[in-house]
Amino acid sequence: MKKTLLAAAILGSFAASAFAAPSVTLYGVIDTGLNYTHYRADDGTGSTDSWGMGSSQTSGSRWGLRGTEKIGSANVGFHLESGFNSDDGTSGQNNRLFGREAQVNISGAYGTLYAGRLGSIASDNGTLGYLGDVSAFPSAYGFVGNQQGSTGTAYGRYDNTLAYQTPTFGDLQGAIMYSFKGDTKASDSNVADARENSGDADRYLAAGLRYKAGKAAVVLTGDMTMYGNDAANYGNVDNGYSFILGGNYDFGVAKAFAKVTYFDNQVNLLDSFDLISDSRDLKKKAEALKGWGAELGTNVPAFGGNFLAAVGYRDAKDVDDGSYKFKRWNAAVGYTYAFSKRTNVYGLAGYAQEKANALDRKASGAQVGFGLVHKF
Repeated sequence: MKKTLLAAAILGSFAASAFAAPSVTLYGVIDTGLNYTHYRADDGTGSTDSWGMGSSQTSGSRWGLRGTEKIGSANVGFHLESGFNSDDGTSGQNNRLFGREAQVNISGAYGTLYAGRLGSIASDNGTLGYLGDVSAFPSAYGFVGNQQGSTGTAYGRYDNTLAYQTPTFGDLQGAIMYSFKGDTKASDSNVADARENSGDADRYLAAGLRYKAGKAAVVLTGDMTMYGNDAANYGNVDNGYSFILGGNYDFGVAKAFAKVTYFDNQVNLLDSFDLISDSRDLKKKAEALKGWGAELGTNVPAFGGNFLAAVGYRDAKDVDDGSYKFKRWNAAVGYTYAFSKRTNVYGLAGYAQEKANALDRKASGAQVGFGLVHKF
């Protein structure tokens, strides 16, 4: 829905000509719910239970602006998207104003060129995320349903990015992106102040191909992180990379999803129970990990809504000391029911467990939640 006048009132600092453009759109998503989480560790700390309100359990709460202007045979556009926590009103993405996406683009017969802050192609985030087709769950649904749990990929967003996406050739489309400096707000000052595209900055490269025809979709992504030289930024770790192959097929009565992944020298694995970080702190190991993962899932129309289910597994180990192994699995179910095109309710439940062999520890957790999503 186009709301030019409302966008003008909220963002009065923008040029007046932008407000007059009939293509400018203000939109948003609010996801607020309640959840119960149970953690259990065998390190002597026992278990913990929590019950409270949460934001973005199934889809990130956000508001944004997007628009285009036609110039000759090309279209010049922009996309600004701000994430926030709907339970307390704070900004997301490390307190960035437009942390989910902030890019300008030029599109035409030969594809689209993007510049700015973008979600990775090897994720399900934003304009270029290709992995929304490989899992019944997004990178949400807590730590029990998050599709990132069966991969070694960061699923991140990156600053200072140039990206290109081809037109669709038949049923095939591809994209590539490069970040000159992945995080300008890193907690370590040496990393945050690193010069763009220098050896001290984290640089990032990703590419993807996707095929969509009829009831089938197939996706292949690959990415590489070139870690900065500073020791605080994993300066002693070689370049990390990962590959993900997956897709889905709609059988009518149900849509089936599957994906497999391989990764090496990765440091940004989902660490639901801090076993990886504890290995780094206590043993000075597991800075870089390699391994594989897989996930199976389904989306079944039922009772006017959709029933979701997935099970995932990840096997990782230290690249230098294979005795440091981390085996993680998770299973989750969910249900969504739409009252309209703008409003739906959901419920979720799941369980996840991880073992760290060298630490001789195991941790697990369960989550149950429900909530409301409203789009505008």
